[in-house]
Amino acid sequence: MLDEQSRQLFQAWYESDLGQHLRHIEVTEVESEIDHEVGYYLVIQSPVQKIVLESHRLRETMVIAPELELGAPKNTVVAKSNELPFESDGIDVHVMHHTLDLSLMPHDDLREAARTLLPSGKLIIVGFNPWSLWGLRRFFSKRTSAPWNAQFINHRRLEDWLKVAGLSLDNKRFVSFEPPFHNSRWRRRFSWVRSLLKPLKLPFGGVYIMTATKLSPRYIPLKPRWKTARVHVPPFTKPTTKGMKD
Repeated sequence: MLDEQSRQLFQAWYESDLGQHLRHIEVTEVESEIDHEVGYYLVIQSPVQKIVLESHRLRETMVIAPELELGAPKNTVVAKSNELPFESDGIDVHVMHHTLDLSLMPHDDLREAARTLLPSGKLIIVGFNPWSLWGLRRFFSKRTSAPWNAQFINHRRLEDWLKVAGLSLDNKRFVSFEPPFHNSRWRRRFSWVRSLLKPLKLPFGGVYIMTATKLSPRYIPLKPRWKTARVHVPPFTKPTTKGMKD
């Protein structure tokens, strides 16, 4: 369930130059994660309406929104993130784009998304990394505007949540290593930061993309325990003298 005010602020921020730049990077990374996935249903949760994933082979896409908004796509499903109108074990891929960053109940939202996944289904989480230049910028912000009003959940902490929800982490990557300058010229001047940190695979990018798989339940056949029949044989009695005389 998303904070509605934060959702509106995020939609406006993603229309800015920096927001559009980050959106392009995030969409490219997520599409690369689901490019090899084959199935029926793709569910997308995001505070941004214009998160469109096209490079995939899943047949049907559904977008979750807390309420019907102006300009929402036709495939929008109005629902709360912690009360999804889907049966258990039915979704092939579930993308959570910054929804946990803005959620009032991130644990419940994560468990609900895991419930809807098929066994071996994929969950892709996009979130802001607190241990980055973006996190440093948020530390000195008043946190009243997007994206600094987001929670910036630690990726290590999120890994623990995935285990509790019955998910296994497959891949984790970091993007947007440059300082979050709104001016594109300043971002290009600091492109050397990305060139330095990205090849080293250091966890200091402003955004992380985590892919997890729902663990399939293992059914261990139980061998029947055959109980041997116990035959109760009455004890033999010795003949008495009286019986012999008769």
